[in-house]
Parts: sequence; structure tokens; C-alpha cells
Amino acid sequence: MKNHILNIFSLLIILCLPVLVLAEISSSSTSANRYTDNNNGTVTDNKTGLVWLKKANCLGRQTWYTAQLNVARLGDGQCDLTDGSISGTWRLPGKAEWRAMVDKRYLGPALSNATGLETWTEGDIFLGVQAHNYWSGTTFAFITPNAWIMNLYYGNILDYYKNLFCNVWPVRDGE
Repeated sequence: MKNHILNIFSLLIILCLPVLVLAEISSSSTSANRYTDNNNGTVTDNKTGLVWLKKANCLGRQTWYTAQLNVARLGDGQCDLTDGSISGTWRLPGKAEWRAMVDKRYLGPALSNATGLETWTEGDIFLGVQAHNYWSGTTFAFITPNAWIMNLYYGNILDYYKNLFCNVWPVRDGE
């Protein structure tokens, strides 16, 4: 009798444990927004931990070389930043970081809103997002005068000549 009760108890644990684990995973993944406004000119991507400049169009369109310099000089007091960041904190996002940022469920731009459940609209979480090309900090390995860009309309990565103009959207590592 004792073994029978133990076997029933073990069976219940085996059957119920996956349900409890799945419920925990489901509740934790939907409880947090995709993005958090830090109220200091920055937005945290809760999926990657990266911190993006809230004003996506603050630095406008530049060549890759100029963008690298201006992003590296960015700091508190510029582009509505009040985060205490200093020169050297900000950079152009890498190719992989752009891929993690975009949401191909949406077009023009391929970007979700703060919740991650709908398409981005002006003022939702970011300001001034352009559905055009943005520089990445990653040089195209096979043609070094080119760098990777993110076409934010479709969410595609392409290579582009570094002396041409693209939008600039700085990012930095989270804390």
C-alpha cells in the first residue's frame, strides 16, 4: 500500500511538473515589456539588455566614418541625454545587435512598440525612427570599404559603401 501511494505521488509530480514549469516560463516572458523608457533620453531593450538612444534621429544622416566619430563623442547633455554617459560610452550597433532589435512582423519600420506586441508608432517608446537605412559598426569583411546597414523598413541587413550617407542610431551596453 505504501509503495502504491508513493507511485501515485511520483506520477502526479511527473505529470504536473512540466505544466508548472511551462506556466512559469510563460508568465515570466509575457510580464515584461520589450522596451523600457529610462526617462533619461535612453531606452533599454529588455530582450538584449542594450541601451538605445531614445531620439533615433538625433544625429541625422552621416557617412560611416563621421558617424563613428560623432557617436563616440556622444554623452550626457546631448540628444536629450540625462543619463550621465560620457564620451566613449556610445557606439554604432553591430550587425547582430541590429538583427536582435528588428521585428520582421512589422514593416516601415520593422520595429515593435514598447510592449513588443504591436508595431511601433511615433512617440510610443522611441522618437524620430526613420524607416530607412541605419549604419552598423560592423565592416563588411569581403569588401572593407563597405559596412553593414540595417534597412529598417523591411528589417534586412545589407552592405553599403561607407562614404555614403545613412541614419545613425547610437547604442551602448546596459549596466
